[in-house]
Amino acid sequence: MLTKDDRIRYRSTELAAVVSARVALFALSSGNLTGEEMAQAFVAALPRMVRVLAKHPPPFIAKVTRSGEVSMVFIGDG
Repeated sequence: MLTKDDRIRYRSTELAAVVSARVALFALSSGNLTGEEMAQAFVAALPRMVRVLAKHPPPFIAKVTRSGEVSMVFIGDG
């Protein structure tokens, strides 16, 4: 799942939904990007996202920066 809400991990109800649905969630770290900038960030991050998906079973939340860097911010018990 892709989102621009990087605060989702701090809201217990939403985090519980991620965990119970076993979601692999990638959240943009900057919520004030244009649609084109969001797309560019995710395209730049795609190779890293694929590696994260191969290494970590869901549920998890990973942060995606504007430059396409990816870092884990929450790892559930997968």
